[in-house]
Amino acid sequence: MAGLSTYTNGQRQQSADVGYAIEQAGIQGYLTDTQVQNATTAQDLIDDVNAAVVVPGAESYSQRNSIARAIAIGKALGDLSDARVQAATGYNDLALNYTWLDQDPRAGTSSGGHLGVNLLP
Repeated sequence: MAGLSTYTNGQRQQSADVGYAIEQAGIQGYLTDTQVQNATTAQDLIDDVNAAVVVPGAESYSQRNSIARAIAIGKALGDLSDARVQAATGYNDLALNYTWLDQDPRAGTSSGGHLGVNLLP
């Protein structure tokens, strides 16, 4: 199950950017697999991101806000509906199996794709 099949090309790119933001949140310590497993809504994920205490040097106010905004966009798109958030087993599962990130051939590779979240309006 990836991003919704009814998306236009633009929405698919936005969905992939949401996936990149979730991956970034997990890698930087703003979200853990346990937090994703315990979340029941996208708002729970946003609250976790906003409350996260990350490793010194990894903290970035703009990064935190961009990730939270991307999660809100994912909710608005439908990628992060309550049912989809509740079904996710971790941040990587949420990013790769519930957004269009899985359609980016660079995702999950050593080239790492891009930081998509910074491209969101």
